[in-house]
Formats: sequence, C-alpha cells, structure tokens
Amino acid sequence: MTEKQIEKIRLSIKKHRAALTAEKRLYGGFDDSAGRRYYISDLYMRIADYKGAITYKKWFDKNFPNDVGSPLLSLNWSIAYFGLGQIAETKIYTIDTAFQNVYLHGLLTNREVSRIDMYERGYDMLEFAKSIIKDCKKVSTQPYLDWLTIFMDTDEYKEPINRFIALNELLKNENNREKRSGLIGHISELENMNKNRKK
Repeated sequence: MTEKQIEKIRLSIKKHRAALTAEKRLYGGFDDSAGRRYYISDLYMRIADYKGAITYKKWFDKNFPNDVGSPLLSLNWSIAYFGLGQIAETKIYTIDTAFQNVYLHGLLTNREVSRIDMYERGYDMLEFAKSIIKDCKKVSTQPYLDWLTIFMDTDEYKEPINRFIALNELLKNENNREKRSGLIGHISELENMNKNRKK
C-alpha cells in the first residue's frame, strides 16, 4: 500500500468519526444504522494501525457499551492487541471471536470444519463464517495465525469454547422456558468471565 493510499484511508477514518461525533452532538446519542462504528475498525486494520485501532476500541467501548459486536470486530481487536504485543488481551478477544462464531478460527487456520448441531442465534453461523472469511484473511497477519494455530490447541482456548458449544447444544433442544433461561444465563456468564479476566 502506498503512502497516498494510507493517507486516503486515514482521511476516511476522520470523516466517519466526525460523522459519528456530529450525530451524537445533534441527537444526544447514536443511531448509526449505516454501521460506521464497525467500518472504522476495519479501516484501522486495513493500514495495520494497531495503536489507532485500540485507541478507537476504547472510544467504542465507552460510547457503545451494550454493543454485542461481531466476529470480525473481535478478530480485529485480537489481531491489533497481538500486533502491540499485549498477549493477555489477545487471548481474551481471540476467545471472544470464537464465542461470536465457533467456525471462524478453523476456517482461518485451514482446518477441517464440520457443522455443529447447536443453537445459532437465529442465523447459519457456518455459512456466515464462510461469507466473511476473505475479509478476515485480509486483516490477519501470518505471525498472528501462527500464534492462533498453537493457542487453539491449548486448554486455555479449548475449555471455554467446548463449554460454550456444550451449552448451545443443550439450548437448541430445550423447550422449557425456565431451563432455557438458565442456559442463556450460563452462556452470558461464560462470555463475561472471559472479558473480565483482565479487570
């Protein structure tokens, strides 16, 4: 990428951030139906500005505290933290990426991926992973993928992911409202425990 192309992306980042700021100033909050908040993260990753990406993440977390995120967004954070040498945070957002989509890391590391009979939050997670894998590969660096390949075979990665899958397998076939609520609570607890490990 040339300096001119990088500068063009930096100008695009400024434009989209200014639009979000203006929206909040005008309406007292964000609508962002256009999804600028996600696109800005992608732009930082496109130019490998990991420091800028994490600075933006802090703003994102403050301004969108209840945002559920997306697999690509969590992948962006994990790669950015890895690029900055912050491995504890890299692990948190790598696991969060798997919670967002259990198939994505397998596809990224060219492993054989099979469909899991589990609750999928109302959409086909495997097909979605396949639809975004090209974008994910564009932001992934070889050092991160090498690290990810090793990390995926550790208990630190496998235990929460296997637990997450097991809970969602139970959830898919559970019709009792109270039991479903309990399973959803356990899944949320698992996700929160991961994100709160550094706090």
